[in-house]
Amino acid sequence: MSLWPFANQTSSIQPWTMSSESIKLLTENSVYESASLETPTLIIPRKYLFYQCMSFENVPRTLRNNLLLQRVRQLSPFNRPATWQVSDNNAAQVWFWDADRVDRIRDQQTLPALNLVPEVMLYPPLDNGLRVQPCIEGWELQYWSGRVLRHSRWFAAKPNFRDHADFVRVCGATDDEAWCEGEAHLLSKPWNEKAFWSRESLQSEFIAPRLVLGLFLAWFCLQLGMALGVQIKKAFLAEAVANKSETLADLVDQRDATLQQQEFNQAVSALVQSPSQLHLLAQVSTCLSAFDFTILSWQYQSGQTAVLLQQENLDTRALIEACNQNPTFTDVRAEPGATPSQTRLLFTLQDDASGASDVQ
Repeated sequence: MSLWPFANQTSSIQPWTMSSESIKLLTENSVYESASLETPTLIIPRKYLFYQCMSFENVPRTLRNNLLLQRVRQLSPFNRPATWQVSDNNAAQVWFWDADRVDRIRDQQTLPALNLVPEVMLYPPLDNGLRVQPCIEGWELQYWSGRVLRHSRWFAAKPNFRDHADFVRVCGATDDEAWCEGEAHLLSKPWNEKAFWSRESLQSEFIAPRLVLGLFLAWFCLQLGMALGVQIKKAFLAEAVANKSETLADLVDQRDATLQQQEFNQAVSALVQSPSQLHLLAQVSTCLSAFDFTILSWQYQSGQTAVLLQQENLDTRALIEACNQNPTFTDVRAEPGATPSQTRLLFTLQDDASGASDVQ
């Protein structure tokens, strides 16, 4: 008797063959000839399995795993039992088998180290009711309640009416409970395996806290990354502003220096282009050469030259006409001096000469 699909090597039927998709299951039962699984798997037939539905209603969740292992050791006739369990609220569905026997057969037949799955996990579960399930070898009577397998019993031959009645009595089902016969079709994966994003997985006590923690860590890392990014950007902008400020300060200094140089150049140009006071004195002397007088003082300010003359009975009208003939002056006026013998002449220069003289 072999552990299927750990078939005897001398058998004419190959127990399994590897393909690119999965393990193809081959047995003497024709209904399993085309069965395939999502991942390479070695199935433990039901006849080698022991089953127990354990209740942990009044047991803290932190102690349930230890208590489950203790109960398996108490119920198991094996020195080293291996288990497969499915937890549902306060109930645990536990299948266990002889791990040493599996290892021996694997070594004898040089089978690959594939995942081990109990055969029962590859048949769809019931929500409620009684079921006669054909197995790879033999038959199994099952009683389901609330999608939990409450009782299970394996038979080498198809159970009769007496076996049904005895099973109903033991499992506590009602006599009028309807029986159904399961299909021999194997699932592509164990029925308790669900997608990670399924509702059951997200509500699982094992996954939900870790998912929340993962989301929190992701949010925290995102906030930390954003904060670091802001700090880096602020530092970068601060450095850019400092460089811009330094550049602008250099430009302002260069502008100020240019303006100062421009003012200096204008002052020098005005000094060069404007007539000197010696030239103005020569022009005044030319205008007054025909008259007899004495120059008491000379004053120049804001484009205007004031000359104080002293002479008795000086003809100021003729003096003004003589001075107006000189193109250097635009206007000549006469004013009385401090005494009757004094006359004050005011000479106004042209605009360009006056503007240049202001600089002096």
